[in-house]
Amino acid sequence: MAPGAPELTVEPLLAPRDLDLIRRLDLLARRRLAGQATGEQRSPALGGGIEFADYREYVPGDDVRQVDWSVFLRFRKLLVKLCAEEKELTLMLSVDVSRSMAWGESDKFRQALRVASVLGGIALSSGNRAGVLSWGAELQEVSAPLRGARAVPALVERLRRLEAGGQGNPLACTRQFASRYARRCLSVVITDLLTPDWAGVLTGLGASGCETHVIQVLAPEELDPPQLGEVTLVDSENSRETALLLDAPTLDQYRSATKTWLEAVEGQCRASGLGYALVRSDADLPRVFLETLKKEGLVC
Repeated sequence: MAPGAPELTVEPLLAPRDLDLIRRLDLLARRRLAGQATGEQRSPALGGGIEFADYREYVPGDDVRQVDWSVFLRFRKLLVKLCAEEKELTLMLSVDVSRSMAWGESDKFRQALRVASVLGGIALSSGNRAGVLSWGAELQEVSAPLRGARAVPALVERLRRLEAGGQGNPLACTRQFASRYARRCLSVVITDLLTPDWAGVLTGLGASGCETHVIQVLAPEELDPPQLGEVTLVDSENSRETALLLDAPTLDQYRSATKTWLEAVEGQCRASGLGYALVRSDADLPRVFLETLKKEGLVC
């Protein structure tokens, strides 16, 4: 660096409280996948009807019914019982890197990377494996599956280096994903689904044989745009321009169409056997995980 030049700083993807999510959460896998080996993956049930597996420290928000009070009386430590079939899984995180993701006052792409970082960290810290794929013009393996808690920084760094840009081809990426990973992993696809082929993408993911969850990330301005008057809209994928008057009646029509589309997306996911969650790009990560993704059944 030249003398007197300003030092470049890179804002970390995760804040300290985001790292706490990695320590306190586990992944849920509903299906038995081909090639699973012995590991530490938890089943959906904690503390009931399944063979006892382990303890972890109690954190605020845990179900107090799962605290082992006999341990507390002996050692004065609040520990939560984990009961699960032990099995390792591979989590493949697919991140949409098309141009439309690099948009929003609260950047959609950064939110996608943050969500992927926490999910990957949860998998690795639980003794499972996690890898990263980028969905652009074609499917690219950003990180082959890593294993172990020590690999969390490497996974986050590989995610941080991703950039959104260029025209995407999600339908081709879906086909490539199915041919390489069919029935072999727990899959999470993080995308805005702003493509005319969205229904075909969801159908293809459902046919892959993987347990797949779709996390749709949209900016607040996309969900509820402000009244702006006369504007020129530019398609972020193909750069086409459209002049439009964003008055109250037009915005009402837009909101209605958006609501109908989101309902269709969720319905297509359910019909295809996919998990689905809508995440705003300005949403707080603890809320995303402890409310949205917990309710969806991706984490516990």
